[in-house]
Amino acid sequence: MDVQSRELTVTYKIVPPPSTVAPPSLSQETTHRFPITSLPEESKEDTDSELKRYYTSLRESIAEARTKLGKELTAWRDAVGNAELGKERSVKAEVDDEGEEEENAEE
Repeated sequence: MDVQSRELTVTYKIVPPPSTVAPPSLSQETTHRFPITSLPEESKEDTDSELKRYYTSLRESIAEARTKLGKELTAWRDAVGNAELGKERSVKAEVDDEGEEEENAEE
């Protein structure tokens, strides 16, 4: 494996409703970088071992990203509150509507 700089990059842009008052600690556009570091190599010839170390490090970076993003997005959800409730219809309502149309077509 090539030993270039490896990292997991996550970027998001939040467009909250105009009435949202977000805490100053939150940024609407954010990029996070999580390094993927392999453990020190035991032997350059042992590719399986190197891959295991890489994927172990990758899993750790993904877990770190999930934790950080989870905290930030939860803070955004709390800041937005109920302002987004009427924006989307529930999936169940759409399924029920389709079922009624089929019943009406049969009659």
